[in-house]
Amino acid sequence: MRKSVLIVPLLLLGCGSDKKNDSTDSTKSTFYSLEKITSVAKGSLYSSELLDKDISQYGFVSIENQTETVINGVMVTPQYRYFTVKNSRFGSSNISAPVWETTAYIDTATKNLISFTTFASRSGIGTRINCTSTSPYHFPTQVKAGDSDSTPAFTCDNNISIAPGSWRAESTTNGNLNFIVQTQTIDTSGKIISETITYTLDTQGIVDQYKLIN
Repeated sequence: MRKSVLIVPLLLLGCGSDKKNDSTDSTKSTFYSLEKITSVAKGSLYSSELLDKDISQYGFVSIENQTETVINGVMVTPQYRYFTVKNSRFGSSNISAPVWETTAYIDTATKNLISFTTFASRSGIGTRINCTSTSPYHFPTQVKAGDSDSTPAFTCDNNISIAPGSWRAESTTNGNLNFIVQTQTIDTSGKIISETITYTLDTQGIVDQYKLIN
């Protein structure tokens, strides 16, 4: 896996739809596959050490699809994301590092994200919430610069509501594409916070960089 070059802490998994807003700029007509993001095939999708160069903070993220299971009569693929951030690259600080874990339950047949469970912990004991989509949803199979859409809200445990989000696709100066997902998640105290995840894709659809900002 290629290494990401920037991270500013926190978490989540986004979702999108098949609706796209076409760009009229002919120089932005190249389509980029989202297969490396949307695949429901069992196994690792992405794994990388991350670095916030400004404050020398380190992190690690991994995303993998687990074995299919049935929930409420629907065959789903659990997609697990693990994320941690720490102040040193190696050593005992890893033990007490804040950790965020999300398992998204994706309808295997449609690729709709129907629900997810999120756990955020600073010391091994933390907040866990279960959320259900108000309108099951999924990313398109491919996008080009200028495409965008909104994403649905979620209803969660303890009367928590996660507001609708959005995604957009932007070209980069070197011919790659930034696929940017904006949504909400929780912090280690259980508070709702905003999150932006940027997947930088090359023309083959490979995730060249993963950037997470909260």
